[in-house]
Amino acid sequence: MGQDFHVLYIITKLELGGAQKVCLSLFKWFNKSKKQATLISGTDGPLVDEACSLGPTKLLPEFVREVGVSSLWREIKAFWRLFKEIRVLKKKYLHLVVHTHSSKAGVMGRWAAFFAGCRRIVHTVHGFSFNDRQPFYTRWMCICLEFFTSLVTSKFICVSQCDLRNGCVFFPWFYKKTCIIRAAVEDCKFIPTKRFKEPLNKNEIIIGSVGCFKPQKNLIDLLKAFKYLKDIVGPEKKMRLQILGDGVLRPSLMAWIRQHDLEQLIDLPGWQDNVESWMSSWDIFAMSSLWEGLPRAVVEARMSRLPVVAYDVGGIGEIIKNGENGFIVSPGEWEKLTHYLQLLVDDAEFRSVLANGQNEKFSDFYVKIMIKKHEQLYLDQL
Repeated sequence: MGQDFHVLYIITKLELGGAQKVCLSLFKWFNKSKKQATLISGTDGPLVDEACSLGPTKLLPEFVREVGVSSLWREIKAFWRLFKEIRVLKKKYLHLVVHTHSSKAGVMGRWAAFFAGCRRIVHTVHGFSFNDRQPFYTRWMCICLEFFTSLVTSKFICVSQCDLRNGCVFFPWFYKKTCIIRAAVEDCKFIPTKRFKEPLNKNEIIIGSVGCFKPQKNLIDLLKAFKYLKDIVGPEKKMRLQILGDGVLRPSLMAWIRQHDLEQLIDLPGWQDNVESWMSSWDIFAMSSLWEGLPRAVVEARMSRLPVVAYDVGGIGEIIKNGENGFIVSPGEWEKLTHYLQLLVDDAEFRSVLANGQNEKFSDFYVKIMIKKHEQLYLDQL
């Protein structure tokens, strides 16, 4: 297929998120194949040990996700370390491709690569760093940062059409530099076996969700929707909410659950390696994020034949169609979220119809397809 290349992946935090899993999938593949790869990351996150086991990994203590004026010296040190690491790799490998994931790594990594003399700089947009929920000055500061950083980016990858459209609004040359490559899921794990075997009427309806416990995921709206739903349907309908994940908001979420006496009905089991096993026992998937790229959990839920009720953010509307495989509502309208959850809880036949969906194709989300498209993109940079 032509010349060999070496890929340097850069990401700030190895938590159990979509960007991290895509990054590690690529890192793993290009180390196992004839191609080679290196990873640079911060030292935080539950996936650090896995990353180190996959291949050459550089962990920088100064390289953290949080941004603040008070930590300016730390940011300077992180940038300098990135610059030096990229310079070493550029001297070692003739065809070095720098590929950044996540917002802060995207800005800092791309500029470090540029000043290190690298001109093959790829960035994957897993949702932009700016959104309508931010204060005006924060939003426009992020837009300006992305604007100037786009000048030194040779290729963008978007995981959703929504991000492609947003990029074209703010960056005139974005369309010419961008391609769509879906964030793959482990498709072989999410095979809908149990969904066709279980009876339509169960003693307990389980609503499930997956996500990091941080403001973006807005889990408080999902908790409020579940409480309201419980009050509407009454005690005769047994329900349970299970949210896989963890994060800084766990204490406040648990306090809210205790305050409303819901400890027996809401489970927060933390991050789980076997998400597919949990999904096989769920009846409905729900998500209340305020902004997203295209969350892998929604694709995994549909592969598991779960009807989805979610806020219409990012690329979720590219997967979920109202009345066909679930429902999407405007962000913040948790009462409407409750309404559609109630429809599915009350009507097992309707739930089954939406579970089976209509004319859904998930081949773009297969790992082998994602790898193949990335390989071609890297070769095109040579």
